[in-house]
Formats: sequence, structure tokens, C-alpha cells
Amino acid sequence: MYRISSSYVGMLVAMLQAEGLDAVRLCREAGIDMCLLAQEDAFFTRASAYRLMALAELDSDNPNLGLKAAVHFKPGSFQLVGYVMMSSANLKQALEHFVRFHLLLGNGVTLALSPEQGGRLRLTCLEHPEEGCPRNRAFEDAGAAALLGFCRWLMGGGLPQPLQFDFGHDEPGNLPEYQQLFGCSLRFGAQHTSVLFDQQELLRPLSTANEALALLHKRFAEFRLGQLGGVSLGGRVRGLIIERLGQEGCDMESIGLALCMSKRTLQRGLEKEGLKFKDILGDVRRQSADYYLCRSSYSLTQVAEYLGFHDQSSFHKACLRWFGRSPGRYRLDEGEQSTPHEDVSDAAHQADDQCIDDIDEEAADQRNDNERLVRGSVALSNCRHVDDGRCS
Repeated sequence: MYRISSSYVGMLVAMLQAEGLDAVRLCREAGIDMCLLAQEDAFFTRASAYRLMALAELDSDNPNLGLKAAVHFKPGSFQLVGYVMMSSANLKQALEHFVRFHLLLGNGVTLALSPEQGGRLRLTCLEHPEEGCPRNRAFEDAGAAALLGFCRWLMGGGLPQPLQFDFGHDEPGNLPEYQQLFGCSLRFGAQHTSVLFDQQELLRPLSTANEALALLHKRFAEFRLGQLGGVSLGGRVRGLIIERLGQEGCDMESIGLALCMSKRTLQRGLEKEGLKFKDILGDVRRQSADYYLCRSSYSLTQVAEYLGFHDQSSFHKACLRWFGRSPGRYRLDEGEQSTPHEDVSDAAHQADDQCIDDIDEEAADQRNDNERLVRGSVALSNCRHVDDGRCS
């Protein structure tokens, strides 16, 4: 069962009240106890927050209701996470902290901040499905509008100007309201909600930056993240892997050090949750591979490097295991509509895949030849065991 912090739900309730809706009745019908809204450490189920916004959308007769969060957003709605972001040096660092500590605001999503070609940076929200809890357009819009409103507040009201915004829901009937708020290219029916920024804009210093406070807020946020009830060790490990994927420090020992525990302690903790480190790493890699193959123009070599594979052959085999197809074929079959330039690139990718297949077949033939040689040597020397020091 996924959950949302009381402060964030409180922001939604305040928005509904400001829009003239009967928030008390709506909360009651959604199963939200308004007495808990003032408790900083309280949480509500994500399903109840979805119901609240669905009921409010019906009452208001405004399918774009969630966009009002940009107007009614208050910095305190993000609580400790907001304070960490405010004291950050720049907006890029603030978004990195948002990704790192978002579990303090709720779970049920995975956030990732990843570079793209042309000096751009994409913040992606991967929502984890929950039985009996369908995605809610008003809730999704409110999250996007609130985050954009907070970022603009941090930058003094003007910046940043997104380059592109992707939404998981279908294109709305009243598109001009979206265009006016976000002021960028909009795409609907996307697999994940995401926003694309010019990285240079995100590097401008924040007027609220404070190095001493940033250190204090970050330490407290780390403590709260570790102590927060219901946040699993597996979830914390997953978050660190997402941050470090493709970089040094993404191994089990380094992740353990970041969590202030030994490799063995981390292993035992994951075992108690029925998890293994390699499975979490593999799942993060699989989700990231799906995203970069289907949603980016990175070459297969770049994707392999970002996912932490040391060679193209290992990435190729992993894709066969995950998707039943080579990376180039998966991109052609599942990727978004490509440009003619990208089609040429995909053709090259298929050629690369075939080369890798050929190399793997040659390697297998070589291993078979080696095995036959070893067996022949055994027969000739009548030895019970041969160890030639080679790995098959």
C-alpha cells in the first residue's frame, strides 16, 4: 500500500478550498481524516489521495483542476525536502536532492534525474501501479504543476522554462491552459511523466542558497530517511543505485557505506525483506534500459555505459534476458516515432547487434574447441583432472 505525506495532501486540500469546493465533505468521502493534516509525520494512502482528486474533479466540473496547484502551491508543502531544496546551491542540486529524499513525501514512485544530449537534463517519475488504484489525471497534473511552481519560486518567479513536458494521461480537451502554464512542448499518453530542462538554466545560483543550512538540512533528511517507518531498506538501496548507476560507487560495498552499514549487514537486511542486491540492481538497469532505448537518441554504446556495463556484449545479453530481443531490435519495436536520422542510427544498431551475435557465436565455437582439446589431452595423458588455468 503506497502513501502520501500529510503536508502534500494538505496542499491539495488547501487548493480545493481556494477553488471554492467543499473540501471537508470531499475528504470525508475520500477517507481522509482532516485532523491528521496538521501532523507533520502523518501519511495517507495514495489511493485516498487519488480518490480525493477524482471526486474534486467531478464536483468542480473542471478536468484541468490539478493545474491550479501551481497557483496555490506553498513552499512548506514539501516540508523537510523543500528546505533541503531551498538551501541548495542551484536548481540542479535542488532537483538532485528532490530525487534523493522524495520518499519523505511518499512512496509508490521512482524518480530519476538523467542527462540527455544537447546539454539537457530530464526529471522522470515512474509510477508503480497498485491494484484497485488507477492513475488519476488531476493528481498527476497537480504534482507537475506544484513542482514547476516550486522551481519557479526558487528561481525568483521566472526560470526555469521547461523544454518539454510529458504526461501519462491522454491529451486534454482544454489544451491552451496547459500551454499557458508550462510554456513548452507538451506530449501526452507517455509511458512516464517527465520534464526536460536546459541544464545551463539549472546551474544559476539560488537566492535562498546557504551552504551551512544545506549541510544541516541534508543530514537531518538522511536521518529521517533512515528512520522513517515503512521505508524499506530495499527502497533506500534502489534510490542510491538510481543515483549512482553507471558511476563508481554502485557496488554493494559502496551502497552499504552510504547507508552506514557493512556489506554483510546490508546483505542480511535485504534477505529479511526477501531481496538480493543483484536483483535490485538488475531491475533498475532493466527499467533504465527500457527508458533510454525507447525515449532517448543515445547510441547503444552510450546506454550500455550509463547502465554500468563494461562492454556491449554484456548489455546485449542482458537485453535478450529482459526483453527477449537485442537492444537495437527492442528500440525499433518499442521506441517512440523516430526521425529519419534516428532510423539510420537504428539500422547501424541492428548491424552492431548482428556483429555481437557473430562474436558470441565465435566465442562459443572457440570454447567448444578448447573443451575438445582439453578432453583430448585428458585421454592421451590418462589424467583424472586437467586444470589449464583458463576460464570457459
